Amino acid sequence: MDNELNEVQNDGELTVNDSEENLFDDYEVEEDKPVESTEEPTETEEPEPDPFLKIKFNGEEKILDEDEARVLAQKGMNYDRFYEPIERLARMNGMSVGDYVNKLNDTQIQYEVSNEIENLRNDPKYEGVSDEVLEEIATARVNESISNKDKQYQEEINGQTAAQEAQVQREIEKFLDEYPEFRDKGPDALDPKVYDYINNGYSLLEAYEKWNREQTRTSQAMTKMKNSQINEANRKKSLGNISNAGSVDSDDFMKGFLNG
Repeated sequence: MDNELNEVQNDGELTVNDSEENLFDDYEVEEDKPVESTEEPTETEEPEPDPFLKIKFNGEEKILDEDEARVLAQKGMNYDRFYEPIERLARMNGMSVGDYVNKLNDTQIQYEVSNEIENLRNDPKYEGVSDEVLEEIATARVNESISNKDKQYQEEINGQTAAQEAQVQREIEKFLDEYPEFRDKGPDALDPKVYDYINNGYSLLEAYEKWNREQTRTSQAMTKMKNSQINEANRKKSLGNISNAGSVDSDDFMKGFLNG
C-alpha cells in the first residue's frame, strides 16, 4: 500500500496519509539511553584454595587444598593395590595398561548391551521394533546405568572419607583429653615414630603411648648402663689405690712392739 500506514486500533481502521505523516517530522523522539557509568568494572576474583600441595597433571600444575589431597591420596592407595595385577595381565596380552583397560571396558559394555537387547526382545512392548532401534535403546540404558553406578561409587568413597575423617577427629580429641599439653604444641611436636605406628594401624593415643613406653625403657636401659659404667670405673679406681699403698713386712711390726 503506497505511502500509507494502516493500523488497526479498537476494532477500527486508522489510515495516516503522507501529509499527516509529515506532521511528525518536526518532532524527534529521544530514546532512553543507558547511563554510562564512569566507574571501571571491577572483576571479582575467586579466592584460590589454601595451598597445601602442588602437583603436576597432564603437564599442568595444580594446587590442592588439604581435603583434595586427602581424597587423591586415598584414590592413589586404592590404585596402587590394583595396578600391579592389571599391568601383569596387560603385559601378557602384549598391550599397554591403558589399551588393556579400554578393551576390558568396551567388552563389558558390549556384554551388557547384548543382554539388554535380549531383554527388550522378550518384552511384548517392543515387538516388531528393528534391531537397530533396540540397540540404541539398550545402549542408552546401559550408559545410564553405568553413570548411576559411577555416581553411587563416588558417593560411597566420599562417605568413607567423611567417616575416616570423623574417626580421626575422635581419636585426636581422645588423645588431647589424655595429654592436653599438646593442644598448644600441635602435631609437629610428636615424634615421627608415632606416625609410623599410626600408619601400621594404631590409633593416635595407642601410637603415642607405645612410643612413650619405648622411650621409657630406652631411658632406663641407658641409665642402668651408665650406672654400671660408673660403678666399674669406681671399682677399678679403688683397686688401683690399694695396689699403690705398699706392702707391710715383719720389721714394721717389730718396730712397733719395741717402741711400745
